[in-house]
Amino acid sequence: MARSRKLRITATAVVLAALAAAGASTTASARPGPEKPRKPAACGAFFDDFNYSSRTDPNFTGHKWQVRTNAGGPGVGGATWAANNVTFPVVDGRKALQLRATTNGTPAGTTHAQVQQRDLRFFEGTYATRFKFSDTPISGADGDTVNQTFYTISPLDYDWEPTYSELDISEYLPNGGWGETGPVNFITSWNTYQADPFDGWRISEARRWSHAGWHTLVATVGGGHVKYYIDGALAADHTTDAAGRSVYPRRPMTLNYNQWFIDLTGHTGGTSAYVQAADWVYYAKNEVLTPAAAVARVNSYRSAGATHADTISC
Repeated sequence: MARSRKLRITATAVVLAALAAAGASTTASARPGPEKPRKPAACGAFFDDFNYSSRTDPNFTGHKWQVRTNAGGPGVGGATWAANNVTFPVVDGRKALQLRATTNGTPAGTTHAQVQQRDLRFFEGTYATRFKFSDTPISGADGDTVNQTFYTISPLDYDWEPTYSELDISEYLPNGGWGETGPVNFITSWNTYQADPFDGWRISEARRWSHAGWHTLVATVGGGHVKYYIDGALAADHTTDAAGRSVYPRRPMTLNYNQWFIDLTGHTGGTSAYVQAADWVYYAKNEVLTPAAAVARVNSYRSAGATHADTISC
């Protein structure tokens, strides 16, 4: 699909000690009980429960999250990347990161939203998030070509830069776009691209049905394969594009959520507002986990009372 591209800490020692201790092996007794679930490793992980008061919460910015406000692509030229489109409400009973995008059918009346981990430190391993897609706006008329996303990306230093890396773990278009007329979720692994005129090398899967509601998205990067799972089921296994070019990441990336409008062709009047939400995010450095194991790690953090952990560098 042709499109313009994206321009693209730590838990307390007490919690980490508790997690490590919980994962320690024990000597079998004469009457062994059921096996306990494996706990998160003390090093090489990132977890966030999005338990923040607002985008200006010192813990949010202190945990290396950044809200985009600079102009530019992707999406509608002249739109605003609005900081106040990022909030932390209770969604279906849990605190969540919520991104809002609005449009009145004009570039000046269009707002997008993006949140990212600002450091380039995500590479091989396992990525997971619990994500809520929306098929309809929370207000206004439906039909806009909105894009709801979770992805990793490195900078494009110049056109066709050979170490460029990007994994679109989900790009959900509830009203279509890029030639699609109905709901579609694109899962795409990139080699590289040229910004203007746009041309890119990648491989993509298209899942052409509604994804409305909560889903667990997992991507694993290891052994030359990028595998994508939705709700525990394998959705794609990428190695090379159709021309045989590797789509395996070649450099560390940032971790991102955003919501934006591809264009304004589907707008029918008034102002429409769309939201997406994330309950949590998890990354295991250099570990290829099953989706079930990744979710078990998240549950272990929550059971220990941890709302954030960052041990990627230790």
